[in-house]
Amino acid sequence: MQIAICDDNLDFLIQMEEYLQTLSQIENVAAFSTLESFLLSVEDGAKYDAVLLDIDWNQMQNGMDVAEQLLVLSPHTQIIYITGYGDRFVQQIFLQKSNLSGYLTKPIDPMLLQANLEKVAKTKAAASPTVTIFSQGKPITLMTDEILFLESQGHTVLIHTTTEVISAYRRMDDIAKLLSGDFCRCHKSFFVNLRQIRRIEQPDLLLKSGHKVPVSRNRYAQTKASYLRFIGRSF
Repeated sequence: MQIAICDDNLDFLIQMEEYLQTLSQIENVAAFSTLESFLLSVEDGAKYDAVLLDIDWNQMQNGMDVAEQLLVLSPHTQIIYITGYGDRFVQQIFLQKSNLSGYLTKPIDPMLLQANLEKVAKTKAAASPTVTIFSQGKPITLMTDEILFLESQGHTVLIHTTTEVISAYRRMDDIAKLLSGDFCRCHKSFFVNLRQIRRIEQPDLLLKSGHKVPVSRNRYAQTKASYLRFIGRSF
């Protein structure tokens, strides 16, 4: 696993980095002493399966604020909060959006840390594939399951997800090649996620989200066949 640790206590940071490097399931450890440097690494394309993230930073932003930003930049990265103030934050951590996996208090219990890392590994194994898209020059990593459909508009592709619409200045075919086989071209300007289809009909596909995606007449039979093969695999 790829693990990051972010803490402003340098002695603790070094100690945890050295300990994590001794664990067999950890492939790489990246240590950050500032929230800004950690976020910058993610914006530059670094991928982490989990981050051990200190909550209290004695500044405007705290670890929970960064976790909410991380959910947009890298939604697959799991958060294991670490803090020396167990009672102060235990209720607040559930109020902000994050991919929360665990909560550890200092000094860190190695057995509890190991249990949290095993949980991360299991969640990673069960998670859907991810794809990284560059939007406005910045990388955004998405789980393919959260993508509803792709829509081509001139030289721009609109990626409709369960929470937002992301624009990318690329050919739709190039983005489609990055996706799994669970996507199907239903129209010259649309790719649809077969997992998101509720009902197939003409002239539109009805998605579970309530969106309607056009299906062209000459692609209807192929789209229907692809969907039937998909639901056959799902049972």
